[in-house]
Amino acid sequence: MAGQETTTAQPAAAGHGRRPVLRSRSPRPPRLATGRRPWWIWVGSFALVLAVLAIRSRFLFTASFYEQGDAGANSILIQQAMHGRLLIGNYSRDGFNHPGPAYMYVQAAAQWLFLYVLHLVPTAWNAHVLAVLALNSAFVAMITGMVYGWTRSLRGVAACLAVVLGFIATEPSILSLDWMPWMYVPAYITFLVAAASVAAGASRDLWILTLAGWFLIHGHASFLFFVPVILAAVLVAVIWQHEPRACMRSFSRARIWVPVAVISGVFALPIVVNLALHWPGDFGKYFSYTSSSKAGGHALAQIVRYDLWFWWRSGRSWAVALVLVVSYAVTIAAVVWLSRGAVRRFLAALLAVNVVSTVAFTCYAAVGIDYLTEYYIGYFYFSAPIITLLVIAVAVVHAPPVPLGAALAAGAAVLGVAAFAIAPATAVSTEDTDAALPHAVQAAAAGAHGKIIVVRFDHNAWIDVTGFLVQAERTGVRACVQDRTWAFMMTTRFICTPGQIADGAVFWFLAPAAPSGKTVIAILKNSQIIQGSGP
Repeated sequence: MAGQETTTAQPAAAGHGRRPVLRSRSPRPPRLATGRRPWWIWVGSFALVLAVLAIRSRFLFTASFYEQGDAGANSILIQQAMHGRLLIGNYSRDGFNHPGPAYMYVQAAAQWLFLYVLHLVPTAWNAHVLAVLALNSAFVAMITGMVYGWTRSLRGVAACLAVVLGFIATEPSILSLDWMPWMYVPAYITFLVAAASVAAGASRDLWILTLAGWFLIHGHASFLFFVPVILAAVLVAVIWQHEPRACMRSFSRARIWVPVAVISGVFALPIVVNLALHWPGDFGKYFSYTSSSKAGGHALAQIVRYDLWFWWRSGRSWAVALVLVVSYAVTIAAVVWLSRGAVRRFLAALLAVNVVSTVAFTCYAAVGIDYLTEYYIGYFYFSAPIITLLVIAVAVVHAPPVPLGAALAAGAAVLGVAAFAIAPATAVSTEDTDAALPHAVQAAAAGAHGKIIVVRFDHNAWIDVTGFLVQAERTGVRACVQDRTWAFMMTTRFICTPGQIADGAVFWFLAPAAPSGKTVIAILKNSQIIQGSGP
């Protein structure tokens, strides 16, 4: 029992009675001192989080839901992924697609497994949401596993779960919502913890760093900036602590580089293929956006307020800034005075990576974000307070004797898990679904008399149109959108050709309602559908 609760330090440092620190230069290869992490740490954390999410959203296994809006736009892509043809990521409101389809393929795999093979859910969107819940639970398990790898104690695991789930209890959408801005948050936290772990010497966590980094790059173009910047910081930290040759010996071991190479090959493939087929693809649009008047141009005060919002949304700027300063001061004190050995090295690396992430985020807010009133763009920066609290919690529970530290950690974990479990938004939101979509497709198909449905719509009706197109494809009803400017969202597959426009049956989606006297064939959440060439 005592051995399980003992944290390990580098033997050389322990022999001289000195604490190893992050910047200690050593010719030794970077590595963690002892043992493998038990499988039940990973599986237990994964099962706990997934069980809470699945139980709170158990209606997914029985009720039918039909997606619209952004979920509908993603499902258009997921349908392509079902056939292995998808090479791009989710759409951006700036008129391009993000770099890669990783998230879509995960959801497509879930649709195949949970809907078609196991019949666990009645509709495709339910399967997509289960995929998101499982993926986010896996990210939490990775974070917990890495923390255990450094602390070698259940106190570390409990403290990690207490902080992660306790904070997420205030924003449960981080784990429970299938909207892309929320889905980046668990991946980014995992990426930062893995970056700290590798920077502190655990080369075995390089595969997690690689996996999370690729998910982020696939998910949003901004991570083409964040991921390389943080990787560069990790590289500098590793080389600073160890001889370059020692680093090469450590990272050239097959069990380190083979998983990294395989993961990188799989994730890079669709991006490379898409660039080869459609050079320069959306990358040209990324560079055009960053050099346009849309990006940046904000005053320093606006940028600071934007950063501080993720620490305390309703607080006054001066109060939030004070909280931030105090938080970092407490974190530094906890690392210096309450931790030692391997734990101290890891926590110092976590703090350093968090600072690098904050600097990068500030630069992104200054030159990369168009409207600093759109906080959803930076949801992933909720990582900053989470990691700050994680450093403090791990240091605190390892400072006192084992019984007291274990009791503190266990009590905090129970409270964190309970708060997460009972938070209202831990249950999946069905706001972006519409039960009327199947009837709308059937009504339009009946009115089209075998012709292709040509969709025209008011701008605010796009939310219904994405769901209509997905449902039409799933039921074998031909439909397309007349306006080509919506190709970035609806994809070129659903843009009408001139021949289809000439021969098809036109239907208008009028938002919020059709004019008086018009015959409405279907009513959706945001629009009403009429047949004919004009409203």
